Amino acid sequence: MKLQGLPQACAALVLLASAASAAPPIPDEISPPSPPKAEEPLKPADKPPLKTDALPGADAPPPYDMKLHELEENVTTLKEKIFRSKERLQVLREQILHNVIAEARAVIVHKNEMGSSFTLEQVLYYLDNEKVYFQDNKDGALDKRNEFEIFNGNAVPGNHILAVELVYRGNGTLFKYIDGYLFKIKSNYTFYAQKGRIARIKVVGYERGGMTADLEQKPYVKYEVQQFRYSKENAKRLGEGDSNLDDEEEKKEE
Repeated sequence: MKLQGLPQACAALVLLASAASAAPPIPDEISPPSPPKAEEPLKPADKPPLKTDALPGADAPPPYDMKLHELEENVTTLKEKIFRSKERLQVLREQILHNVIAEARAVIVHKNEMGSSFTLEQVLYYLDNEKVYFQDNKDGALDKRNEFEIFNGNAVPGNHILAVELVYRGNGTLFKYIDGYLFKIKSNYTFYAQKGRIARIKVVGYERGGMTADLEQKPYVKYEVQQFRYSKENAKRLGEGDSNLDDEEEKKEE
């Protein structure tokens, strides 16, 4: 028995085998696609340098720093001026109070002319804002002194301010209602110290208004000023407490 078509079948099998060997093998598992590779950043050496020339004034300090520095300099300058002014004032006070300049002289005397209804309890004097005298009536220190010297020293020619504070205590011998009552007096007076002259200022505490005035209004202060030639003889008499000086120029009361 003849097998027909066998050569044709063998040829077909040969073609199929060759086609299978030529095809790519099929993998067992399919892996996902790998992610895209990230770009590496530039290294510091690779970065382009900044051009500082393109920014004018980049090295200059901020405006507020400059203003703050200028303000600090102004404050320092002002402090130095204040310090120098205080030094000049201190020198001036020393000249007035410690006999440094002998171009003019000031003599201040206190006199008590108050009646028996008032007892002087305290005396306080300032010359150009500098305290020059204080005394209270402890142990009756003021009861026995009707007139006494407050200041005697050289002064710079020109105007000077004298400030007076007096405290009186009411004596109820005649008027019982004022017994123990305190009367406080504050007064300022400007006098002129002339070059080559002695200014003698007498501060007088007295009762004003007469018998009809209220007792509360009676305590008062007045100033008597005399000008004398500044000589060795007059200075000596002042040192000895002698008020009879030569060459009296003027006398006034206020």
